Amino acid sequence: MNRKMQVAALLGATMLNTSVWAQEVDEIIVLSSPFKKAATEVISTTEILTAEDIRAEIDGPLGNVLDSLPGVSSAGYGPAVGQPVIRGLGGYRVDTMVNGMTVGDISATSGDHANAVSLFDTERVEVLKGPAALRYGAFAATGVVNSFNRHLNANTEEGSEVLVGFGDNADETIGAVFTRQGRFSLSAFSQDADNITIPEAGETDAYHDRVCEHEREEAGNPNLVCEEHSESGEQEAANTKSESKGFTAAGHFGDNETSLSIMLSSHESDYLVPHEHAHEEEAGAGGAGGDDHDDEEGGADISLEQQTIHARLMHNGAIGPFNGFRSDLTSTSFEQTEAVEEEDGLEMSMLDQDSLHLRGEFTGAFGDWQTLVGLEYRDIELTAPDHDHEEGEGDGDDNAEEEHGYLPSTERSQYGLFAFAERERNGWLTEMAARYDSVELEAEHDEDGDDDHADESDPSFDLVNLSVGLARKLDGNLLVGGSVSSTERAPSQVELFADGEHHAVGRTERGNPELDKETSLSTELYIRKAWDKSQLRVAVFQNDYSDFIFLEETITEGEFNYVQEDAELTGYEVEYKTGIMLSRRMWDASLSYSSVTGELDNGNLPAIPADKIGFGLGTNFNSIAVQLNVEQVSDQDDVALYDVNEEHDDELATDGYTSVDISANWQPAAYDGLSLTASIRNLTDEEIRHHTSPLKDKLPEAGQDIRLTARYKF
Repeated sequence: MNRKMQVAALLGATMLNTSVWAQEVDEIIVLSSPFKKAATEVISTTEILTAEDIRAEIDGPLGNVLDSLPGVSSAGYGPAVGQPVIRGLGGYRVDTMVNGMTVGDISATSGDHANAVSLFDTERVEVLKGPAALRYGAFAATGVVNSFNRHLNANTEEGSEVLVGFGDNADETIGAVFTRQGRFSLSAFSQDADNITIPEAGETDAYHDRVCEHEREEAGNPNLVCEEHSESGEQEAANTKSESKGFTAAGHFGDNETSLSIMLSSHESDYLVPHEHAHEEEAGAGGAGGDDHDDEEGGADISLEQQTIHARLMHNGAIGPFNGFRSDLTSTSFEQTEAVEEEDGLEMSMLDQDSLHLRGEFTGAFGDWQTLVGLEYRDIELTAPDHDHEEGEGDGDDNAEEEHGYLPSTERSQYGLFAFAERERNGWLTEMAARYDSVELEAEHDEDGDDDHADESDPSFDLVNLSVGLARKLDGNLLVGGSVSSTERAPSQVELFADGEHHAVGRTERGNPELDKETSLSTELYIRKAWDKSQLRVAVFQNDYSDFIFLEETITEGEFNYVQEDAELTGYEVEYKTGIMLSRRMWDASLSYSSVTGELDNGNLPAIPADKIGFGLGTNFNSIAVQLNVEQVSDQDDVALYDVNEEHDDELATDGYTSVDISANWQPAAYDGLSLTASIRNLTDEEIRHHTSPLKDKLPEAGQDIRLTARYKF
């Protein structure tokens, strides 16, 4: 508590002593909100990344790009995977979208699955929390991540762009092209990275000691001499290579009143992740020992392909009592293959998913209420054929045997009806949202009747979500308010039907068809103030969950069951931005702090992010813009404690770190359209481990990375 009070005092002192100048506050419009209002007037808490912010992290997974935002973290699984975590929760509780529609990947099914979101054509990312998130589903207690692809923006500037980049840590190369001519646009990208270099051994001392203790218990010899811990110091991390490529094309038709936009995209990615058995095979899952690891033993090879068509029909004109209509349709075909080298042979598994997403929305004004009413339909058909097991060094199909995978084939259908209304009267802002969803799930059970749940009827759920927010506008651009949300979430296909070994993550997962829907009551209070060149945002939240669904290890090592228990998450977020004068030069400065705690009835929730402080400072020297970003993350000692016949290992604590990034961007006046960027990530080569990462004790984040990027627009 003392630490948090010190941070609050620091923020207060900064605000009191900052020199500011009279200047209009920039108005940022929230595109994900139903009525495109300014961020300062949206009751739902919103975080926004601009195109400039995205370009600085264009090579990274989505979670890494968002990690600097207050209340947002990344759950990494190697450098190619970084899933967004909002206020301590991720997976199925956070929806990842492109232009307001589902991405159609399978990232939520497991921590080792990557988000199929390409940042090369992304011009904006918004993280929306609170009542407005009900527009997209039962996410008012957590949030949605909505990225905006410039191909679907009819107002994208005409012209072309070429981008090339290099990162020295993993010898990473990047290339991308984009062109917009008239009403049509086309783009392509390619990215290739070798194994990352890490500043220290892959495994932590605590994890190595735990492995040693297990080996002694299994041998029945407390004096057994364990394998020496990997050498410390900079080294290459095996099984962290990645490559990806894709293209997008779009066209726009119609006029300002009625328009049709169509976007086609294809995305391919192939990446390696460290595997559970790598400790036994390589003296460390993180590629310890300093060898080149050209053989890449002990890793899981994951490849994915995705094709998406997105069509949007818009009408700006009267339709009965409404004054506008928008309809979106996305159809996605997704394939993912996983190959894992186990001790007894090669395991091959494949997941195919076809998804259809349709949403229609009407907007209108009824009295002084702005209103949006919408219908939504989602259908997700996941095909999981029995995977192949090849014994020994077989040459292929001759030694292959079909085995049951950890997921059966499933289908999930969802019908939704939602409404959103807001008004402003006498300085009071009011937002109300309601949503009803009917969800049906179906699993293909074993024909042989071996499935324990074969006689169970397929589950279905009726979900009701409600949210209301109230805020008061006060003098001095001060907004004070809060919101209350009641949400219900249906269990996912994995939580219900998983039944087998997931080889890529080295564990057996078992769902439970008897799981009930998860409910939560969420409250949030906030203060926002904008004056001159400064902005302050403070938010305090509490989420009370009934029947919270999570993965719990059984008394059998490596086996996990999906169970339910009541849970509570509380926290707060503070962000302050201003302009300050240093050495007779104007600097843009930012300071933020966020904290979240999560508890079950019987202890702490696992993988809760640690408290973090963010500081940014930037300015312009004529045609050169420089930026310094510092993030200080605390130790995370509030770990999950397991006590099932004392057979569990408790979650290990995670050390804090300080990350420093610097960058400089030069736009030479003699070469119009040319932009050159040099940056150094993790300047001090810090050992960075995110508590939210399932691999945190086996693989740290990449060490110092010097990057060069050139972008030319013409």
